[in-house]
Amino acid sequence: MNDGTKYSQQDIVLIPFPYSDLTGAKQRPALVLSNKLVKGEDLICCLITSKKTEECITIEQKDCEEGELPFSSFIKCYRLFTIHRRIIKKKMCKLNNKLFDKVVSELVQHIQRN
Repeated sequence: MNDGTKYSQQDIVLIPFPYSDLTGAKQRPALVLSNKLVKGEDLICCLITSKKTEECITIEQKDCEEGELPFSSFIKCYRLFTIHRRIIKKKMCKLNNKLFDKVVSELVQHIQRN
């Protein structure tokens, strides 16, 4: 699958994301949330979509420090999952610190006790 590339926090990666009925999968971008404290081969990620909803954070090319984002996309901070490193197809780009901090802040709002 991948060529041994190291993936790290703030990377936007391309992954096979299964349909909800598990009949197939679609290539989708995902944002790596895991930091170096997460050991092993699994990464904590959140979903990136092309469809804007009220709860999403917009990403544009200007929000990437390196690499290329082919089109504007939307981060769904509340759609979390883990994925094994070896099924990642490729790294697309790296999100800048400012937008990543916004994602983390939004995520905390979704999980904090109220």
